[in-house]
Amino acid sequence: MTETNPALPRLEPRRIERKHLLARLSEARNKTCLLIHGPAGSGKTSLALQWRAQALTFGHDEAWVTVQPGDDGQALMAALFDSLDRIDSDIAREARLLSNRGGEARADAIVIALLRAFLARSRPLLVVIDDWQNMGDTRAGAALQTLLDFAPPALRLVIVSRSMPQLRLARLRDQGLLEEIGPAELRFTLEEVQQFLQARQPRSTSPAMARQLLEVTDGWAAGLQLLALQPRTPASPVQNAQDFSAYFNREVLCRVDKDEIDAMTRLAAARSFNQALAITIAGEPVGPALLERLQRENLFVLPLQDAASQGWYRFHPLFRELLLTRFQSLPQAERQRTHAALAQWLGARRHLRDAVHHAVEAGDMEQAVHWVERWARALFLNGQLQQLVRAVSELPRAIVNARPALLLWLGWTQLCYYKLAACHETLNALRTQLGERDHEGRAHCVLLAFSLALQEDDLGTAQALLPELMSIQQGDDAVLVGGKRNLLGWMYGHSAEYEKAREVLRGSPPLREDGTPLLDSAFGHLMTEALRGLSWLYAGDVRHAEPLLREALAHAEKALGRHSEMACNAAAYLAAVLYETNELDELRQLLDGRLDTTERVVLPDALVTVALVCARLSRLDGNPLEAIEGLARIEEIAQRRSLDRLLAFAMGERVRCLLQMRDMEGARQMLRQLELLAQRHADAHSPVSLRITGMERYTQALFHEANLDDRAALEALGERGRDDSALLQRRDRCATLVLRALLLSRLGRQEQALDAMRDALLQGQELGLVRSLLDLGEPALLLAEACAQAFGASDPLLAFYVERLQQQSQRYRGVQQPADAALSEPLSDRELEILRALAHSMSNKRIAQVLGISPETVKWHLRNVYGKLKVVGRDDAVARARDLGLVQG
Repeated sequence: MTETNPALPRLEPRRIERKHLLARLSEARNKTCLLIHGPAGSGKTSLALQWRAQALTFGHDEAWVTVQPGDDGQALMAALFDSLDRIDSDIAREARLLSNRGGEARADAIVIALLRAFLARSRPLLVVIDDWQNMGDTRAGAALQTLLDFAPPALRLVIVSRSMPQLRLARLRDQGLLEEIGPAELRFTLEEVQQFLQARQPRSTSPAMARQLLEVTDGWAAGLQLLALQPRTPASPVQNAQDFSAYFNREVLCRVDKDEIDAMTRLAAARSFNQALAITIAGEPVGPALLERLQRENLFVLPLQDAASQGWYRFHPLFRELLLTRFQSLPQAERQRTHAALAQWLGARRHLRDAVHHAVEAGDMEQAVHWVERWARALFLNGQLQQLVRAVSELPRAIVNARPALLLWLGWTQLCYYKLAACHETLNALRTQLGERDHEGRAHCVLLAFSLALQEDDLGTAQALLPELMSIQQGDDAVLVGGKRNLLGWMYGHSAEYEKAREVLRGSPPLREDGTPLLDSAFGHLMTEALRGLSWLYAGDVRHAEPLLREALAHAEKALGRHSEMACNAAAYLAAVLYETNELDELRQLLDGRLDTTERVVLPDALVTVALVCARLSRLDGNPLEAIEGLARIEEIAQRRSLDRLLAFAMGERVRCLLQMRDMEGARQMLRQLELLAQRHADAHSPVSLRITGMERYTQALFHEANLDDRAALEALGERGRDDSALLQRRDRCATLVLRALLLSRLGRQEQALDAMRDALLQGQELGLVRSLLDLGEPALLLAEACAQAFGASDPLLAFYVERLQQQSQRYRGVQQPADAALSEPLSDRELEILRALAHSMSNKRIAQVLGISPETVKWHLRNVYGKLKVVGRDDAVARARDLGLVQG
């Protein structure tokens, strides 16, 4: 037994302060019991020491006891008495006298004497018992239980243990008097790993290195320490195998018997396991007992965190690496038997990727193919594409190429993950493998080719495939029924055939083989609902689009979750509606935390929509630089996926950002790039090409208008023949008419200007538009008011609409704070770092790289900064910070 101060464990000089855990403990400092439990080397004692140091600043007295293997209750009490004597010799005086008299019958009397002494004290007392797992004496457990049950208000008991103590804690938990920090909370976060590396390797630390180290160690403190001794962060933990082997042999394997070690060795071949799988591999009774012991004693087994994996566990990565090394030393026949058993068990339960992997490792290719063909359709229709992709990737490509069904599912997954060039190759291979009588395979091949063409904005190829698509006899195949419906609806809307799109999108949901409706996947009914709303949005009619898209989003989120493909597509289209109707607070809530997912899973039209909304929202907030940064990311996606339409819209919006910044030369150069892109589509007449050339003309008009060259701007809009049909396929119609009216008014042609503005207002009122007019600025609103004065008497609806626009124009204006107004809340250190980076005109992406955090985290901090400074944009934030002396210059 180790008692207090002389042998008190010391904090490492370069320790990482566990700020978030210490904050929890600070909030819980009045609770009776603090339990810290986790595997060896997880930083339990270090955290307890950090909390001890903090508790001393709160006026706590402190006693520390460390339990050694073989200690009993008497040793525990003796060490506790010695520790308490260092605070006040009167505390344990009576209890020590009783203890010295001997006799087991006096155990309760000893504890009661301590409790009376604690009760007589007014100062809070912190008692830390470290390494409680070493205590095997039931009498000591009973004594500790009595202390917990009758602890006076000033007593705080901290129990540090590798395993969960066999104590009755339910009452304390229910009464809110227990604070528990377990293995999951003890893991180091990415930010803490970065701090750890910075303290030891300041010149060679990078965010990538920190992420790699976190992945390898799973945030395990001892693993970080061992790996930090190496010359560089390893690609595999076996680089320092002797250190890890010695550690795990000393801390884990020496505590379990041979049968359990053998079972763990074979179980480590699986990435994760539950009790049933443990029984399958280890048999009865070893399997259930092993898993129970691994959990109870925190022997480097971790529960999977997602709700769908309750009851599933995995070995710590470094421990599993050691077990896998042992597994590889087993005879080949035994390894194959283990893989075969895993493949059979996992395949029967639809864990496809793992089943295929183990079947391949067992040398049974037929079994591997069987499981893919057995579950591919169900996984595809459930939207579980990642598992399907990984399962197919486990198979040798020669086997995939020889099986049309495998090629088909490979093609669908490549399309869904936007590996479009690879999808073309798979399609070509599939066409050579399909037989003449394989009507179902050929129907799926046409559907895949048609979908690929739409994803690439290649409406010419889609039109050429249309007769084959229309001739498909889909029967009761949910993929063919839902796919044909949604793809036709998408194409017709894309081609401005809105009524035709809505007609084809009617009907009941396609049914799966088990009779349940197909909701998930791009061919499910939830996507159909979103596409119905999109057909109205294509036409610019936000009044009809809004209720349909709200309903589609609500259904998708309820059935599949906020970040599902269907929810993200519906949210992207609804975002355009909310921006247009000036519901900006709701828009921010809709997009919050969803953008990264949206960019990966949505259709090209949704990607265009959300990109423009985000850019315009940033410009409205006074952040054109932030808008440009987001548009640059969209341009990268557009170029990678060869989406010229998306690229054109991003370029056009970037010109508007540069014009807002009064960067005329930058706007001129970007407009030139847009003109070069439009030249490639000048002779084409597809809807995509018309949209690109229309965007180029409209952007030209905006550029000339900003440079006060009104005649050139009118010419760009097609003044003579009013040839702006390419612009008018969507809600650009109203904005184009407003811009024309402004230009005519500035040229002194007031009557024509009022006629054009009247047309714009009538269309805007009918369609429910707001920002299409307000985004053209105060002159547009003044001209609308003049139009209402001229025509309002004969058209009260027009006058009412202009009044509504005036009211909407007053919303979301930035609040100007006096320079000497104090901050309502101080900025954190991280927020100050980001604010100073803003003062150096750094983009969000650059700030993220410098600080080693994600761009989304930067945005989250910026929202807090804007709120505390009471500003709406980057420039205002920097100006306000300079007024307050937070930044220099």
